[in-house]
Amino acid sequence: MKKTKKLRILALSTIATSFLALQTAEAATYTVQKGDTLSKIASNHKVTVQDIKSWNNLKNDMIYVAQKLEISNYATNDTAKPSNPSTTKPTTPSKTTAVSHTVVKGDSLSKIAKQYNVTIKEIKDWNGLTVDTIYIGQVLKLSSESSVSESETVHNNGTSGAGTSSGTSNDSTANGQAVYKKTVDVANSVVGTPYLYGGNTPEGLDCSGLIYYAFNQGGLKIGRESSEGYFNGNTTQVNNPIAGDLVFFQNTYKDGISHMGIYIGNNKFIHAGTDGVEISDVTYSYWSTRLVAYKRFDAIK
Repeated sequence: MKKTKKLRILALSTIATSFLALQTAEAATYTVQKGDTLSKIASNHKVTVQDIKSWNNLKNDMIYVAQKLEISNYATNDTAKPSNPSTTKPTTPSKTTAVSHTVVKGDSLSKIAKQYNVTIKEIKDWNGLTVDTIYIGQVLKLSSESSVSESETVHNNGTSGAGTSSGTSNDSTANGQAVYKKTVDVANSVVGTPYLYGGNTPEGLDCSGLIYYAFNQGGLKIGRESSEGYFNGNTTQVNNPIAGDLVFFQNTYKDGISHMGIYIGNNKFIHAGTDGVEISDVTYSYWSTRLVAYKRFDAIK
């Protein structure tokens, strides 16, 4: 009888162990749902975007519905498990005393929030952000009281590359706003114009040709430059773009600054793509992973 009872207990213990192992394996994966982004998933599971990309060998931020993602390396690395999770009390880091953070390559809102022990929502509220998109060189406030000083505003005059300037959130002047309004109207009027390499008229436009045409028609006399030329010209990076500001992208058809458009608000921008002049969304994964900065012509300030 005693032997039978011991065997029964052993069997129950084995079943319990197997069930626990199954739970651990299930907890180590996540199935992508509609509306998910790596940033959202990382925030929900209190890990970083880079963690998820590393665990799943992802080369970029693109994911798809029903994709299964490993969200913990416990399942593949037993030595990474806490030695005694039932008795070890996690330590809660204190709130940061830093007033700002300058975005560097590899940063995401979830990573920055984790680094300074704040939430993504707090960072977005403090900086007036409506999306999770950030860019290299952007200066983010880390409290409601902190502010970005004028000394953190950097003007590019042909010596700075992507991600080297900090930025400003100042509004444009009344004259600048008038130029912006007309420029955006002109840009909207040429939506549908066919793409033409080197084109800068309504007969055909490329991305920098659109900037040249729209701003000159809008009242700002500028020369014809490439996207890289406009980026490194007399422009200032801005933290909170307004309709009419420039938006720059890198590594599209070539390395470095390679594409640009005119921001029109609500995460939308007008640009001359391969299918012609069109309106696109900066939060779309292709653009969000290549966004470098929002900038403003110095003459508009």
